[in-house]
Amino acid sequence: MKKYGLFSFLLLSVFSCTVKQTELSLMDGKYVIDLDERQGSSIPFTTYFKSVQTIILETNDKCLIGRIKELQVFDGCIYVLDEHIAKSLFVFDMTGRFIRKIGSIGQGPGEYIRPEDFTLDTENRFIYLLDYGKRIHKYRLDGTFVQTITPELLNTNVYFIQFYKNRLYLSVDAYHPAPDNSMLLEVDPDNGTILLSTLPLEYNKGWGNPFFISGCSFFMSRLNDPPRYTRLYMDYIVTVGENITPYIELKSKYLATSEDLNNVQYGTPNFERAIMQFPKICNVNGFLENDNFIIFRYRHGSKYNTVIYNKKTGTVELADYLNNDLIFKDNDKDGLDRSFAFSDSKGAYEVMSNIFRQIDNLKASIRNNETVADFDKADEILKLEEDANPIIFYYEFK
Repeated sequence: MKKYGLFSFLLLSVFSCTVKQTELSLMDGKYVIDLDERQGSSIPFTTYFKSVQTIILETNDKCLIGRIKELQVFDGCIYVLDEHIAKSLFVFDMTGRFIRKIGSIGQGPGEYIRPEDFTLDTENRFIYLLDYGKRIHKYRLDGTFVQTITPELLNTNVYFIQFYKNRLYLSVDAYHPAPDNSMLLEVDPDNGTILLSTLPLEYNKGWGNPFFISGCSFFMSRLNDPPRYTRLYMDYIVTVGENITPYIELKSKYLATSEDLNNVQYGTPNFERAIMQFPKICNVNGFLENDNFIIFRYRHGSKYNTVIYNKKTGTVELADYLNNDLIFKDNDKDGLDRSFAFSDSKGAYEVMSNIFRQIDNLKASIRNNETVADFDKADEILKLEEDANPIIFYYEFK
């Protein structure tokens, strides 16, 4: 495989776009996080959050949600994407009241087969929704359909999209042989023209297997300025924008190498089990940040760990999990795999559904007096039906 400089764009004419090249350099502001520091068992929520608010999403026949894949909050509205069950994008207000559904299932104008991701243009107040089959539908925030764009993609699938500064960024997985093995495409949001391809696949250690995709978006801090991006086996979290630059560099003796991944081939016996138990670090997710700290999770083998980086002091805290002492009296033992679905400058959002009986377990904790005395909306949670929509917890930063 041809070697590329990590901080140079790879710009090819494969997509008939204008060829240009921009040299990038390692930025002094990059954070370096050593994942091999001493690790503790847990870190209390109250170290970083001062309160929790419970948002119970309304349940009715117009907005039945199975599992939330993506959640974003903007201008007093909660946008919720259910890819597999409802196959719809719903909008709720901050109290959980259902407002509207964006688009509908079908094959007509503004209709979709299966929505896989969405992104918000908060300045011009548009929604871009990625549909199965590589189409991107554009709507106004009130749900009015505007247009559909279809980028000319060759031997690639798109799973995640991100709008930023009048550009759409497409995270692609290439079928081999791929035209240029790039992981990110920059697209004109008005006509779908591909303007730029960047981040060669070698920076994900050559792993471009389209049959194994993280359940979490590769785009993070999605409404921040700028957003961030990483892939399953990258050593970097990068900044998305006019320049793709390293934001965080991960250090560890357990980071995967290309040779490691070459030993795990798709189609071999026990492939899925092997990749899920792969004894290397991967899959950064649950990422949030404010002016003071960065929090994210990563997987090491079959186990998740939590990282907290203090921007002011440059120190790192590592732990098995975050202990939600804003909800539970003692160590959080409800079996939840804690991960934040969305964050902004003010706080973070966590989703709890009844998949794997999460809400039922919470009800049991309330009845057994295991939750804090002033737990928000405890009585309302106890009244929820078996098929109720998910609950969202909003944690306000200190």
